[in-house]
Amino acid sequence: MRRRLLQSLVPMVIILAVVAAVPLANYIATSTSRTLFLSRSNDADWFATMAESPLQSGDIASLRELAVRYHQLYATPVFVVDVDRRVIATSRSGVDVKEPDLKVALDSTLAGRLPAEPAALWPWRSGEMVVARPVVNNGRVLGAAVLRVPTEKGRDQVERGLLLLVGGLLIAIGAVVIGIVRPITRWVLRPLNDLDNATHQITRGALDTRVSTDGRAPELRRLGDSFNSMALSLHQARQREREFVADASHQLRTPLTSARIHIEGLSRLSPTARFALSDIDRLGRIVQRLSRLAGADRPGIEAEGSEAPLDLAQAVKERLVGWKAVYAADDLELIIGEMVPGGVAPELEVDDILDVLLDNAAKYGAPPVEVSVLRDGTEVVMAVRDHGLGLGSRDLKKVGERFWRSAHHREMPGTGLGLAIVRSEAARVGGRVVARPPIGGGLVIEVRVPLIDDYED
Repeated sequence: MRRRLLQSLVPMVIILAVVAAVPLANYIATSTSRTLFLSRSNDADWFATMAESPLQSGDIASLRELAVRYHQLYATPVFVVDVDRRVIATSRSGVDVKEPDLKVALDSTLAGRLPAEPAALWPWRSGEMVVARPVVNNGRVLGAAVLRVPTEKGRDQVERGLLLLVGGLLIAIGAVVIGIVRPITRWVLRPLNDLDNATHQITRGALDTRVSTDGRAPELRRLGDSFNSMALSLHQARQREREFVADASHQLRTPLTSARIHIEGLSRLSPTARFALSDIDRLGRIVQRLSRLAGADRPGIEAEGSEAPLDLAQAVKERLVGWKAVYAADDLELIIGEMVPGGVAPELEVDDILDVLLDNAAKYGAPPVEVSVLRDGTEVVMAVRDHGLGLGSRDLKKVGERFWRSAHHREMPGTGLGLAIVRSEAARVGGRVVARPPIGGGLVIEVRVPLIDDYED
């Protein structure tokens, strides 16, 4: 019965999935093409701005050098034409403005209109994407800046998206088939309900749950025995895990205490030692959390009371002791601004957050770097400011996104995860991260966390 039902329903589900996949595939290709087009449009706009003065003065040597450097850096040919379609500056020779795709783009651009977005990228199509922007002065078109954007990576991305789509459709087909067949066959499989309920009990942590195997069919009895054996193994593994965490946290306390005593003695002589002392304290807090975790998982053991609020200003000042030495070693200036005491959640990882912000300021910004802690209504604000180039309005909205990096810093080492970690740490205690351009230039990253009302200075 189940086989016959599957033979009639599965083809229908497949047809419906294919019908649904066509617009989704088109969306993937169109979206990838639009993203590539918009990203390169910003570069074309920049070239159009840079070409305005050379087109008027006739001094195109610097413009040609910019085109060559851009081509070498991004593997994207670029050229600039005047209003008569003469190539003024190019990153590679052999540009033919009469090529159909170039002619269409230049017809629109030199007429003062932005060219239409290119067609969707499909893996089986080849060729370059043309991105053109007019060079305008006082409303008069002087020429056009044109990029011939390679599309191999975009087409590879579309191919991966289509493969994921096919995989998702296969999973969806399986889910639909199971969802239709299950109600029909449920009455046949009623003896398995006990096993299903027991599984849910185990997922909720009741590892001592067992199923009865009395009076069952041989197949179900074997399944029940296997389930009970698995539940017993899980229960024993969890017990061993609790014992390991408890023993490890207990064994770590003594060497950590000893290490702290020795480093505390050295901290009177060296700021770097005080920096290490704060790391020892942080490791100690981790061990305490492990100990509480092991205790909280044991029945009949209550968790310890909540810790006292953390003075954010004091925690920042202690961490800055080590960072001042790091900055001084690199001939960078680190300024400690106003430090207003304010209580925050004790689980806020201040050291981790400050390490990311100061490391980013040193790598991507410019000195001096200023750190301050202020109160703003019901929030305590830790702000790190540098005096670098800052970020544009579009980039400011993307700060904290995973793997995002500014176009000015993509050639520098990094993963694009630092600020995402900071945002996650702040959100864990109900806080947020704000990036803004300060007066005088540069960039300010603010970590805003709730102020604990009952905190006493």
